[in-house]
Amino acid sequence: MREVSKFVVVFPSRFWGDHSSRRNDLMAALKREYPQYTFDPVAGRPFEEDFSVIPVVGKVGGGQGEDPDQVYLCKPLDPRVIPDLLAKLRSYERSGLVVN
Repeated sequence: MREVSKFVVVFPSRFWGDHSSRRNDLMAALKREYPQYTFDPVAGRPFEEDFSVIPVVGKVGGGQGEDPDQVYLCKPLDPRVIPDLLAKLRSYERSGLVVN
């Protein structure tokens, strides 16, 4: 069984429009901090005020040796991962992206 390695990051509405560079900076910081994961940014609903992180816990087969009609699920995610990712995003935003 695979480990969860991909997440969808839902950005608050304040990060869309003219603030694409801030959003891109946050995504780059996450990628540096968590190189074992990949992140896809998406826009939140209007007036959404906080980040959300959604793990991608399965994938439809299609890779080498995989059945294209099969859904492959990942191992359950450590319950500390999503709160940690959310805390990092909030921290990056508060600090103005002073990251390592």
